[in-house]
Amino acid sequence: MPPPERYNTGYNVGVGGAVVKDGRLLLVRRASRRGRGNWQVPGGFVEQQETIEEAVVREVEEESGVKAEVEGVLAVRNRYDADNGNSLYIVMLLRSIVGAPEPDAHEVDRAEFFTMEEILKLEQVPAVNIEVAQRALDPNRRLLSPKTVAHSSGALYTLFLG
Repeated sequence: MPPPERYNTGYNVGVGGAVVKDGRLLLVRRASRRGRGNWQVPGGFVEQQETIEEAVVREVEEESGVKAEVEGVLAVRNRYDADNGNSLYIVMLLRSIVGAPEPDAHEVDRAEFFTMEEILKLEQVPAVNIEVAQRALDPNRRLLSPKTVAHSSGALYTLFLG
């Protein structure tokens, strides 16, 4: 199933949620869209009315049933090609709050927490997700951490700092 038309504007922003619990990373197996059968961190597109933090928490819960909270930015991927335009994908590290993995049975057909050793034994794990897993499960990982800052207009926004 292709992405909804509203994302085919030549530019889109996506998020991935690297949820870590007890030294294990949450992965989901895609059941629809491009990448069917791929194991990857849960995620999707950012809607125009939400922040990246809201989007990643929503996507993780929708796809896996796990409620989580953002700790910081783990990685950023940018891609451009003439057929699909420009795509920005922000991987956030999240802390699991509650919920056992339960796939949504629409976008994903499996959802589980894995150790790095287990991830390396899975079939169909895209290279970007191996990189994300290695960093998310590294106890010495570095993050860009969120800080709420007020604009001169009084509006609040989040600035991620290293």
